[in-house]
Amino acid sequence: MSASAELDDTVNMIPLIDCMFFLILFFMLVTRFTPDEQAIASVLPSNQGPGDRGDPTLLENPQINIAIYPAGLERGHDERAYAAAVDGQIANGVFADAACVRVGGSDPVTVLGALLDRPNDAQKAHIDALHTAIANELASREEQGLPRAQQHPIVVSCYSGLSWKYALLAYDAVRAYEGSLAGGRINRSAEDLSSARAVTFAPPLIRNIQNEQGRELEAIMHLR
Repeated sequence: MSASAELDDTVNMIPLIDCMFFLILFFMLVTRFTPDEQAIASVLPSNQGPGDRGDPTLLENPQINIAIYPAGLERGHDERAYAAAVDGQIANGVFADAACVRVGGSDPVTVLGALLDRPNDAQKAHIDALHTAIANELASREEQGLPRAQQHPIVVSCYSGLSWKYALLAYDAVRAYEGSLAGGRINRSAEDLSSARAVTFAPPLIRNIQNEQGRELEAIMHLR
């Protein structure tokens, strides 16, 4: 057999190697390697709190956020600043004396905790003022012509270090507003529930009080 015939019988592996190389390169570019902890956090309901907040370019369903946080805090700071501010309030014995309730990006309403513990005329006036403020904010965000079930859902996010009386007070205000639009009929039957607007509490954001209270506050403070 001639030398040229032997060469013709040889398998040319260069094209196969090139194909394998490009396949490996392709999978390296399109595969996202995510640690198990982040993969689990990405599917948990975090409401943009601790954990993977996902791709910021993804469109989310519009919702109305009601943020509740210690009075005296302002937007624009980072988690360390918020943690330091809360530590300072605790050290001075004034933490949770008052809380701010804010709808979306509007100005907050300050609620005095002491008044909520004393049933009297001052307490009633204080609660009525908050109900009126929240009702006005929700009314300005109404989607005209849509039934209650198709209105933007409302999510109440309360800082986990505060008493839940603040969260329940905000929830009662929303319930009173929705009841006024439903002619006083709300949550009296299964039909009322199916036609009602979605109002929920955000899942707790904090997992470790020692190092995540600032992160939780930062997430709540920057809700819109």
